[in-house]
Amino acid sequence: MKKIGIIGCGAIGSQLARVIQQEFKGKAQLFALCDLDKEKAKRLSDKLSPPVSVCSIPELIQKSDLIIEAASAQIAAEVTESCLEEEKDVMIMSSGGLIGREEILELAEQRKSHLYIPSGALAGLDAAKAAGLGKIFSAVLITRKPPQGLQGAPYILKNRIDLSNIKEETIIFEGDVEKAKDAFPRNINVAASFKLALNCQKISVKIITSPQFKTNSHQIILKGEFGELTARSENIPSPDNPKTSYLAILSAAATLKNILGYVRVGT
Repeated sequence: MKKIGIIGCGAIGSQLARVIQQEFKGKAQLFALCDLDKEKAKRLSDKLSPPVSVCSIPELIQKSDLIIEAASAQIAAEVTESCLEEEKDVMIMSSGGLIGREEILELAEQRKSHLYIPSGALAGLDAAKAAGLGKIFSAVLITRKPPQGLQGAPYILKNRIDLSNIKEETIIFEGDVEKAKDAFPRNINVAASFKLALNCQKISVKIITSPQFKTNSHQIILKGEFGELTARSENIPSPDNPKTSYLAILSAAATLKNILGYVRVGT
């Protein structure tokens, strides 16, 4: 039975904790929790049955066979590196934290440990991953979010954009993944996963907002030797966090199912 530890007890971490206990009995055991806010971790533990240990990141890594990072892009690379150095498998939800640290993917190969990056809220990543083995001519990601999903982003604050004044569909940002990472660190995981799937090909990112948007939408437009691909998902925000799409949580659960099972459908 695989012992699982979760770092980050927000919307994604909390949902995954419940999924592990309810859906993977006999295959996995939720063994430890960690959060910068220890009280948040303790509150989550108290809601689980049975409650689980709350500990530091180093302790959690030592106790677990598989570590799930669901905290933030700021610590994603550090957590990944620490897990792989200890030859532990790790699933990263904040894939934006790996942009600029692609050497960590090589560390996984060196340590012969698994690094899992779920598709998250992005549709078509399996096809993009296959297409990335050939020549890519252009790759575009268009993200559409309601204004409340962009609140507090560094780009919004730096440019003093009043999201409440936006009345119609507005392009907020255009640039590459690296610039998008700094501009919208909590909104850029889909772009990071897209880039990693394409083996670090150059990707154009466009972020659009409108008060008429009711979902978090992600669209990829890919052209290459394989042909052309357009895929778009309309994601309902998590009720616990409007910046997180519910599909991202389901994607992580599906990845866990692949890890713990013997049948895998799709690329």
